[in-house]
Amino acid sequence: MPARNTLKHAVFSLPEQLTGKKRLSALELKISAWSPFSDTRFSATWSGNIASVFAWDGEALDRRIKENGYNPADCEVVPEAYIRRPGDNGIRLVSCNDGIEAQVWTNGFLSTSRWWAEVPAKHEWSLFARTISASVNSAPPSVIDPEWLESPWHISQTGGTLITQIIRNEDLLAASIALLIAPCVYFAAEWASYSVMRSGVTREITLVAEESRAIRGQRAQALSALETTEDLFALRRYPHQIQIMSKTHALLRGHSVTLSSWDYNDGVLEFGLDSEQDIDTRVFITAFENDPLFSSVSAGTRGSRIVMRMSISSYAAASS
Repeated sequence: MPARNTLKHAVFSLPEQLTGKKRLSALELKISAWSPFSDTRFSATWSGNIASVFAWDGEALDRRIKENGYNPADCEVVPEAYIRRPGDNGIRLVSCNDGIEAQVWTNGFLSTSRWWAEVPAKHEWSLFARTISASVNSAPPSVIDPEWLESPWHISQTGGTLITQIIRNEDLLAASIALLIAPCVYFAAEWASYSVMRSGVTREITLVAEESRAIRGQRAQALSALETTEDLFALRRYPHQIQIMSKTHALLRGHSVTLSSWDYNDGVLEFGLDSEQDIDTRVFITAFENDPLFSSVSAGTRGSRIVMRMSISSYAAASS
């Protein structure tokens, strides 16, 4: 179970027409564009085609596991939120293994997660409430300690966890093996009965397949390339995060400020600024509002740090 302060959380919406492996591939593309880690691993839950994702640095976690004398290949990584009793609806403040986590639940789906080292101050809680467009008390609620579960409650996730759960459950494993063996026995008997009759047809099919192999291969490659291209164009609604960061640095150049934090999630950017001088945030709001890449710019404070929050324009809006 990785420490909560080493995890990044985000929610991603995928096109309704994507299902199965295509949906998972699309999610991986979005996570790779969002994640700051070079070796990103993640676990997700789904509500329709909306994914709630916890991501972590795979290399760093593997090192920690080895330092504790275990083999990473033998370990199942589960974020703490997935092994504590989930919420239903509303906001709650949870005591986790290394701090405090704010969770927003919608019909049993974790739609927002934010971590602090300790219970947030009133102004930090108010800023968090504004970011999720919620009307809550200015003071944070009481911290709760949800029940620990014997096994993770999330089912829809990546990484073959369902197979792992089947292997660990002896009754379920036996039933799964029986289900796999039964059709094998049936089809083996069918094959034995009709093998002689099918041999002639098989030879003819082999000849036709050999003659058309090159054409079928070229057609399959063309369709695969077209499908991948269409999926990528459908997913990349916003500029790449590197382009956004480059533009941000350009707009901040010339001001005595330091970029102290960066949090980008699917069209919404929040970053912190530190400065040894008094700063008029209106200057930054005006500068970012005048750039077509940014909109809905606002500024607030979190302790001594200035927090800027804004929306990123889509490709179509930015080019118009």
